[in-house]
Amino acid sequence: MHLIKKDLWEYVDGSKEDPVKDIKALSYIVEGVSETIFNDLRDLSSGKEAWKVLAETYEDKGITRKVSIIKELVNTHYTDCKDMTDYLHRAISAYQQLKSTGIKPDEELIAGIILANLPDRFEPLIMALKNCGEKITVDNVRNRLLAEDVKPQVDDSREHAFVNE
Repeated sequence: MHLIKKDLWEYVDGSKEDPVKDIKALSYIVEGVSETIFNDLRDLSSGKEAWKVLAETYEDKGITRKVSIIKELVNTHYTDCKDMTDYLHRAISAYQQLKSTGIKPDEELIAGIILANLPDRFEPLIMALKNCGEKITVDNVRNRLLAEDVKPQVDDSREHAFVNE
């Protein structure tokens, strides 16, 4: 995230080339690692090379990691989270981690898992999504759930306004 914030990620992922900014990215990468990891990067001359070494060395894309992420996604339930935002963050984070391992999960399946792990009170929303005719995507489900999560708060505040009068 730091490289993105500093507008340097494009030089690390190779989508842009600028030797000066690539070296700057390398310096940020090196500053962010421990001394032990620094030894793996010491002789490199670009941020792109450093990132490749880090990814190949430390990024776990094995079956154990994939199974762990799948379990995390399937076992993330709304009732175990503090609110809808927390629930969606956990579920979508697991989905994104799964994609980063090289698995290309079906987006409709992931959206279905997110919906399946909601309490029964969301059944009308799930039926509405099913019958709306749109393709069910993770973004579509997230947007609908966040919009629905705001409604009760608005309705509750209006009820209290009438009670207080």
